[in-house]
Amino acid sequence: MSAFVVRPSNTDRDAFRIKLTAVSMLSLKLRSGDTCEIRRVEPDDLQHGRKLAIAWEASGAGMSDKVAQTSKLLQEVYGFRLGDKIIISRSSQSLQNAERIFLSNCGNPIGQNDVQFWQQYAEKAIPTTNECLVHSQKLQLKIGDETAELVVKDVGIANAMIARVTRNTKIRIASGDHEAAQATKIDFQPKHLGGLDKQVLQIRKIVGRVCQPAVKQHLKSYQPKQGVLLYGAKGTGKTAFITALAESGWPNVIDWKPGTQIRTSPEPQLIIIRPAYLSRNSGGTANSANEVQSLFEQIRNTPTLVVGEAQHPNDIDQSLRVRGKFSAEIELPIPSAQQRKEILLAIRGYDQCLNDDLLQQMADRTHGYVGDDLYSLLCETVELSYEGTMSTSSAPAVAQDTTDETMPIVRATDADLNAALQQIRPSALQEIFLETPNVRWSDIGGQHEIKRQLHNAVDRPLKHADRMAKLSLKPKKGVLLYGPPGCSKTLLVRALATEAGLNFLAVKGAELISMYVGESERATREVFRKARAASPSIIFFDEIDAIASTRGGSDSSSNLNVLTTLLNEMDGFEELRGVFVVAATNKPQNIDPALMRPGRFDNVVYIGPPDFEARKEIFRNRLSKVQYVHSEDLDEGAGASGRLDLDTEEFAKATKGFSGAEVVASLETAMEGAFDDDRDYVVADDVRQAIGRTPKRITHEILEEFEAWNAELMR
Repeated sequence: MSAFVVRPSNTDRDAFRIKLTAVSMLSLKLRSGDTCEIRRVEPDDLQHGRKLAIAWEASGAGMSDKVAQTSKLLQEVYGFRLGDKIIISRSSQSLQNAERIFLSNCGNPIGQNDVQFWQQYAEKAIPTTNECLVHSQKLQLKIGDETAELVVKDVGIANAMIARVTRNTKIRIASGDHEAAQATKIDFQPKHLGGLDKQVLQIRKIVGRVCQPAVKQHLKSYQPKQGVLLYGAKGTGKTAFITALAESGWPNVIDWKPGTQIRTSPEPQLIIIRPAYLSRNSGGTANSANEVQSLFEQIRNTPTLVVGEAQHPNDIDQSLRVRGKFSAEIELPIPSAQQRKEILLAIRGYDQCLNDDLLQQMADRTHGYVGDDLYSLLCETVELSYEGTMSTSSAPAVAQDTTDETMPIVRATDADLNAALQQIRPSALQEIFLETPNVRWSDIGGQHEIKRQLHNAVDRPLKHADRMAKLSLKPKKGVLLYGPPGCSKTLLVRALATEAGLNFLAVKGAELISMYVGESERATREVFRKARAASPSIIFFDEIDAIASTRGGSDSSSNLNVLTTLLNEMDGFEELRGVFVVAATNKPQNIDPALMRPGRFDNVVYIGPPDFEARKEIFRNRLSKVQYVHSEDLDEGAGASGRLDLDTEEFAKATKGFSGAEVVASLETAMEGAFDDDRDYVVADDVRQAIGRTPKRITHEILEEFEAWNAELMR
């Protein structure tokens, strides 16, 4: 490999061109404009990094093939002297075009009002005289008698000292050490994000410290937090929050993905990392995590903020949850009633399709709804209102035929909201939500004392939290309902959820049991996670004895871990706020005693067969919904309104010892008999015959077992 002798160029224009003869260019396989690498002949010059220049064929005759003409600026930047021997080779690395070049004033100060003018002039003038700019290069711009002396502070390309200048390159000029960061004001004050005032304030403080680290003047080792992880359940507004942040005046916003080249800049820039590139479960996790770590190293000491999003902090690689990486974690929670109102107000704006009272009602009735859900609910309510208005209006049915004068005024009503609530459910319950309970206390005969106990356990913490706090009363965490099969345990819980307006999660204990190790515990934790996300809510464990049997029993080895998980979720380190647990069992003697202590199932309630009054109520409720005729009145065709009370007393006496389910079964049998006889009404004899054919399965021995267990519990 031959060496070239450094000689002066006849011009300083395009200072990073290295001029060679045509023969030399051919031997090096270079063409004018190609990027080349240059270094001294001495081997230790390799340690000082790559020195890039632009190969150019020299004009004029008499130049030796062993000479390389270089400008004075190139010699100064790369430390060459005239007469030095250098080696030139074709480079695989091309010079990148600079998007932004940052200059600093090094002469007479430029007035703040003149900065914009000099920037625009520099963008036109510099490309005509400089093909490239290099870090620390001094420039002099002249307009008439005025001169601006500037120095290149940053070429805007990561780990690069030199970059090409084009007509598209933006020039930024400032005059202080933190000039670029201070010149750009990031104003994050989103008006359309309701219920997130606390989170907005947190981000504003972090942005201020990243862009203008004033604390560094008092503590030289201070490093502001440059990584923020936004986390929260699906639909809480993470993407909308980040979008609003990106639109708050950042000079540069980068949507990062693996392989993205980041150019460090003295101007503020925002880097956004989507969940797919942070998730521990995504493909190529290790490589992605390594790249993100390298990104944080690269942006250190620059006014750059990295924002990532995830549903939970544990979803991202743990190596990124340390100081210097995502050291700030901000939760976007499931909104409270007040926050829901703020969100709804932000969505509605100045439109009057929903009045304030209906909006308040919507906020009060949407426990567990997130921003996405509230938007969908509001839209559904207005759609229903519009359809109802148009169906009763004389306005044209086709929207394009209407005008402002003919278009009727749309005002949503309570009925529209009730219908919309049946259609739009909380996102947090989408995976395990079974059905919307639509059972009222009035649908259940009798059990008035039990209804009162359940109502108080749920209603007090929701509506009278302040009074409870004054008396140091803690909310009940759970109630265990036990008793014979068919005695309305499940029905009572469904009615409780409906009457209280709570989200309802129903789980059968046997459904949580899995043959795979750890899967049952995971499923149990997931139920509680969903319930917390949708709080206030009710978890109903039916047949809880399947997962909470006494330790030491025959199947204790398979259920022990599930039981432990259940105990921890109900009374562990993470407080169970806004979640009420109700469990039901026909085998209370199999339940582990640890579940019975205060702080878990605070109340243990026996649900026995309905008494005489409860049975009467069941018969009356059911028979009042069909056409009922007393047998003696058939010939006259008279109604049974006068005889219904007498007949229900007779039926209640005849069903002594029946469970509620057996009473209902006898009525269904009576109605089937009427259907088979091709009648649209039920007669008393249908009911009498049905009662006689309905077996009674609750024996005296079964009831004695429950009494014995209750006596043992009370000891």
